[in-house]
Amino acid sequence: MFRFGIYLFLLVLLSMTGCNKFKGDQEVPAYLRIDSIIINPASAEHFGLTPTAKITDAWITVNNRSMGGYQLPACIPVLERGEHTVRIQAGIRVNNQSMRRGIYPFYSGVSFTVNFVEDSIVNVTLTEDGTMQASVAMLLTNNYIFNEDFERSGGHQFDTVASYGSVQLVKKPSHTVSQNFPASFTPRRFYEEQVGLIQLEKDENCCIMTKVTFSKGTETALPRNESVFVEIDYLTNNAFEVGVISVLNNKTNLYPIVVGIGNQKNPQWNRIYVDISNAVTSQLESGADHFRIFIRASLDEGNDKAYIYLDNIRLVFKG
Repeated sequence: MFRFGIYLFLLVLLSMTGCNKFKGDQEVPAYLRIDSIIINPASAEHFGLTPTAKITDAWITVNNRSMGGYQLPACIPVLERGEHTVRIQAGIRVNNQSMRRGIYPFYSGVSFTVNFVEDSIVNVTLTEDGTMQASVAMLLTNNYIFNEDFERSGGHQFDTVASYGSVQLVKKPSHTVSQNFPASFTPRRFYEEQVGLIQLEKDENCCIMTKVTFSKGTETALPRNESVFVEIDYLTNNAFEVGVISVLNNKTNLYPIVVGIGNQKNPQWNRIYVDISNAVTSQLESGADHFRIFIRASLDEGNDKAYIYLDNIRLVFKG
């Protein structure tokens, strides 16, 4: 179970953005401070991917004893003295849900030896801007069976479903700021030149799906009873839905899994981790043999115009 400290009373006594101390007659702990966790760029380069991530939590073990998960930034009390082995693992919000948090199985952890001293703070690596930052890696065993970063000259890897009208997925240079690109669009996109864009106006909706079909018995087959995730960078002022399309006995079935929520007042780039494991396994067990990933949206009530920017869309499972 996700927790914000070792004991229940830490919810009151320990601030997640500062290093607060125990009070009273209890044993005085040492503290481990970590502000953020990033992806090691070299590990992303190995796959030819952008090191983009949305790591919200740190899961800590000391000498193989679990300390639980902590929302970042965190200052973690440790009731230990002297040298001990600490392991930090990256945690995410599964399907963008704050109540579904866990260790992301496709990132490695980082381990190091710490000399704990009572009433003292051990800072994880200090960066130039003063933050305490850990770096984890994309696991070499990952299979990124699908990746769309909108950088290839031959176009993108999505089809527009004909029954949903003429709204198209288009490409725009990320450094261009116009009436269609909010000001917050530019600073976040420092890795690529182009992204995908879905625009919606009154009475319009859109559904796109991967051109590639993940078919049973082929090199694109999805695994059964294993973790399978879709990762997406997005910036939007409108909700959108991510899910799985399966084909069973020539019948197409849509399984919506998660809705990305946009902030109309101050949209920011975000990353979502969509768990499609159960949908894939249940359909495989029912006899489905073909899958696609879809993204769809309709104009939110109160919105005159919607924009949904997409980038670094990946489907990943263990190879």
